[in-house]
Amino acid sequence: MNWGIEDFTAAATLLAAAWIGIALVRRNVHGRVLRPILLVGVVLVVMMIWAHLAVGIA
Repeated sequence: MNWGIEDFTAAATLLAAAWIGIALVRRNVHGRVLRPILLVGVVLVVMMIWAHLAVGIA
């Protein structure tokens, strides 16, 4: 596999976006039911984007 700087940039951007999304949910959502649902949603979206970028899944 020949990874370039654009691959590492895409991974760093995706991880930063995930971190910001999780921070926003934790800071702004206070519901006992809604907060975990949104946190799982953020993680699932990040995993789906990661898989699509890696091998074209989804």
